[in-house]
Amino acid sequence: MYKQVMLLGLLLEKPMYGQQIREVIENHHDFLANFMKKPTIYYQLEQLVKDGYLEMRRETVEAPGPGSAHDSLALRERDVYYITEQGRRYFHTLLRNMLSTYRPGLSEVDVCFFFLHHLSKQEAIALLAERHVLVTSYRASVVRQYEGTQDEAHRLVYDHDVTLLDAELSWLQRAINHLRSSQEQSSQITV
Repeated sequence: MYKQVMLLGLLLEKPMYGQQIREVIENHHDFLANFMKKPTIYYQLEQLVKDGYLEMRRETVEAPGPGSAHDSLALRERDVYYITEQGRRYFHTLLRNMLSTYRPGLSEVDVCFFFLHHLSKQEAIALLAERHVLVTSYRASVVRQYEGTQDEAHRLVYDHDVTLLDAELSWLQRAINHLRSSQEQSSQITV
């Protein structure tokens, strides 16, 4: 649903064609850029048009060309998306629902713990330590992005992300410590 909120929210601000939307996401909402690739954007736009939340109009607009001609602006035919009144209502409904609800779910690592017994404790500890390094590195990149952020929306997004990453790091350390402790207890019993 966040993909629809993003697209409707951007189009609520002004009508745009697909590549414009992608560039706004890449340049101003970089946190979401990895989750909203070009095919996903166009698929979502088609669905929103089909559902009556957007209207698509073929227009001549000043736009960059394809490929290496991307830097040259010229008048080009593009499908420009406009939010409909129904789309505005749907956007506000989604926004309110998403802000006021919580949907718990298992993560990929949660599922893996059900089958952890298929690995040695030593290997499991090493893999979780690897994950800890990756999360630590990602957290550092989020903090670097956050440092230059001026607007409140981005500060809130980054703060939320860093808070979740801190919780993940804390949990990973506890899991590693638990596995080390149980590994030590197992080795003491077998001696």
